[in-house]
Amino acid sequence: MNTQNHMLYFTMFDNLFKTPPPLEEETIQWLFDGFAWALENFGSDVFYAETELIEPSQKFFPGGNEDIDGMAKLIFDRVRHYGGLDHWPCQLIDHHEFEQTETANAQQALQSLNETITTPLTLLYEPQQVGSPNVMIANYAQALAHHLGTLAPRPAPCDQEQWPHMMELLAVYMGFGLMFVDTAVPPRRTCGSCGNPAMDRVGALTEMQVCYALAIFCELKQIPAKQVYPHIKGYLKPLFKKASKDAAQRTEQLTRLQTINAPSQLRGKAVTEKLLESR
Repeated sequence: MNTQNHMLYFTMFDNLFKTPPPLEEETIQWLFDGFAWALENFGSDVFYAETELIEPSQKFFPGGNEDIDGMAKLIFDRVRHYGGLDHWPCQLIDHHEFEQTETANAQQALQSLNETITTPLTLLYEPQQVGSPNVMIANYAQALAHHLGTLAPRPAPCDQEQWPHMMELLAVYMGFGLMFVDTAVPPRRTCGSCGNPAMDRVGALTEMQVCYALAIFCELKQIPAKQVYPHIKGYLKPLFKKASKDAAQRTEQLTRLQTINAPSQLRGKAVTEKLLESR
C-alpha cells in the first residue's frame, strides 16, 4: 500500500467511527453567531459576572401567593430580575382582559423613566400557566428578550422569520435555558380531554437546538452537566450530553465568544442603579 492510499485508508476509517454533529453545521454556526451578537450587544461583562443558570426551584423562585394574579406577578418579578432588567417599568395584564390599544415599546418605556409619568411596558400572561411555572417563566423570558432585542445597537444575524428563534437564543443567553429546553415541545395528548393546551408553550427552536444553545451557555460559564440534568426531562439528557460534547470540541468558536469584551449598556445591576438613581 503506497503512502497516499495508506492515508486515505485511515481517513476513511477515522470518519467511519467519528460521531456526527448533533445539528447541521450551518445551524451550529448560526447558534454561535447568535451568542456572539448577544454578548456584543447586551454585555459580556454582565453575562460572566451576573448571569446565572436559572433553575425552576425554590432557590430561584421563593415564596408563594394564593392569588393567581399575585403569583403571576411574583414569577415575573423574579424573571425580570434575573434578566438584569429591574429598571424596566412593566405592567402585567391577564390576556383575557386585555383590550387591544396602542402600547409603549421598550424604547418608549425606558425614555419615560426621565419623565414625570412613567409609561410601562405591557406584557400579557395566561393565568392557568401559574400551574406550569416552567412554561410561564419561558414565556416571560421570551417576551422580555423580544423587547430587549429591539434595542440592540447592531441588527441580529437573522431574517424576520428567524426573529422568534433568535429571541429564544437571547433568553438562553440571559440564563433561562433550562425552561426553554424543558418546554420546547408541548406534551403529546392522546385525547381531547387530556391536559390543558393553555398551559403549553410552542417553541420556535427545536429541542436539539435549545440543548445546543444551553450547551454553549454552560461551556462559557463552566457549568457542569450534572447541574443541568436534574432539571430536564429524562429523554433530553442524551441530547444535551451530545450537544455538550460537540460544543466543547469547538475551541475556535468558543474562543471567539470568550474574547468578546463588551460592557453592558442595557442590562445588569450597574445599568439598573444608574437609571433608578437618575429619576
